[in-house]
Parts: sequence; C-alpha cells; structure tokens
Amino acid sequence: MREVCYCGRRGDVEDRDPVWRGGHGEALRCPKCGHLDPLAQLDAAARREVFEEAERRLLQRLAGPARTGHGRERVAW
Repeated sequence: MREVCYCGRRGDVEDRDPVWRGGHGEALRCPKCGHLDPLAQLDAAARREVFEEAERRLLQRLAGPARTGHGRERVAW
C-alpha cells in the first residue's frame, strides 16, 4: 500500500516504524517527521497484517548492516 505523509515522504505504508502498545499495533510512525498514523480506515485484520509487515521490514532494515558486514570498520593488521 503506497502513501504520502504530511512531510512529503512517499513510499509503502509498511516502511513506517510500528508503534506498539500492550501487544497491539497502535500506529505507524513516519521515519522522516515522526507523524503517527493509526490506520483507523482499516479493519482489524487488515490493520494487524500491515503492522506485522511493518515490524518485519523494520527488523530486516535493522539486521541488514550487521548481516552484510556494512557499517563495520575494517582493521588493517
């Protein structure tokens, strides 16, 4: 699902950062401006799917540099 944030960021809604409260998805946070979108227009099942995909993508982004070795300094012996 594509969307545009108030700050002008464009992209998949699932590429926002999930905000959880009490084990339930509360909102998705824009990584650029921090705007919270509660996705009130979606029914409960669709909303849960979007939050789960957003969490999966966030974990993938966080694990990406460690898994590929990027971001590590190389030491010359």
